[in-house]
Amino acid sequence: MTQAEAEATEIDRPGGQAAREEVGAADRQGEARVAAGGAGADRVAEYETLLEINARLASSLDLGTVLEIALSTAERICRVETSSIWEVDDERGELFFRVVRGRAAGEIRGLRLPLGQGIVGSVAQSAVAEVVNDVAADPRWHGDPQEVFQTRAILAVPLLANGRVVGVVQLLNPVGRERFTDDDLRRMRLFAGILAHPLQNARLYAAQRRQFLNMVTALAETLEKKDPYTGGHVRRVVSYSLLLGAEMGLDPGELKDLWLAATLHDIGKIGVPDRILGKPAPLDREEAEIMRRHTVDGASIVAHLSSPHVLPGVRSHHERIDGAGYPDGLLGEQIPLAPRVIAVADTYDAMTTSRPYRRGLSPERAAAEIESVSGKQFCPRVVAAFSALFASGRFDLAAGEALLRSISELDDPIGAA
Repeated sequence: MTQAEAEATEIDRPGGQAAREEVGAADRQGEARVAAGGAGADRVAEYETLLEINARLASSLDLGTVLEIALSTAERICRVETSSIWEVDDERGELFFRVVRGRAAGEIRGLRLPLGQGIVGSVAQSAVAEVVNDVAADPRWHGDPQEVFQTRAILAVPLLANGRVVGVVQLLNPVGRERFTDDDLRRMRLFAGILAHPLQNARLYAAQRRQFLNMVTALAETLEKKDPYTGGHVRRVVSYSLLLGAEMGLDPGELKDLWLAATLHDIGKIGVPDRILGKPAPLDREEAEIMRRHTVDGASIVAHLSSPHVLPGVRSHHERIDGAGYPDGLLGEQIPLAPRVIAVADTYDAMTTSRPYRRGLSPERAAAEIESVSGKQFCPRVVAAFSALFASGRFDLAAGEALLRSISELDDPIGAA
């Protein structure tokens, strides 16, 4: 039996392109309506567009895509260079970009602004829309953060939900004219009224999800304290699993599911007696059988969760590709991907962690052990990803934790800050 096999017994899609295509299609549909009716039909076309956006917001779970569509439509109707939606972080008293478009988007996406600072910060604080057609003459304007874009004029409208400012929608630089007009302000107030409540709903959902994930992590880490020799195991397995998943091309949604499954993979050990969990020696046969029950017990605990990937991640992370694992003796592709990934991350951490009766292996030795049982104990695809990461020096905790933060920011910029 190899070291990797022994440890397993002991330790017991990118949506970006689709979004861009949907935004483009929405733009073309709106342009066709306006062209067909002439200037006199512009107002009717505007209201039809607003109704369409409202319907999309009501029916879509992909808030980011719908907000992109809304901003793209606002840019077309008001004829501006670019736009953005700022969201309020109440805890920190700051604004951050929920959606940012234009040439400088990549460079400024992480920008934060204190409430009351600058033109946008003033609008967020006062809850009053503003049009500033000459930003250079406004004392609140401190210049563009990047030289790739030059701001001449700003139209900023607060997003109000239940009487509170939750964000600001902002248009920059009218195209083919010098100034924003009263008509532009009217249109954007209508847009703001439609966008505010879905944004607030997204904030509430993100807060609930953040609270749930914090509770799950706290529970898993509390369980760890029953075994003084595995401190930090959960966080390490989560980091390693995410690195493997990203290397294999999992999309952000799949990585979030993997994160939750890896966090809860050992939750069934709550039913394992302390004398077994904390035993400073190898387990005997009877104790090992009791330890093995944690996969089934854990599956029972998480069976009510809505994510379809958590249950197999908890129940099947000790299955083997050759069918010799437990609890179900699954073979090859019968094992879902999440537990195949967690199995490698879990075993690597176990092999490199010291216990009272043996010292942990060096990372190089542990990597060699894992590679030696590829296709027997572990999925060859997962091992290939592991080998690529390890050989390039990218299989480390710091990289995994950075990836975890970036995933958190996708739908919860406040919690990830």
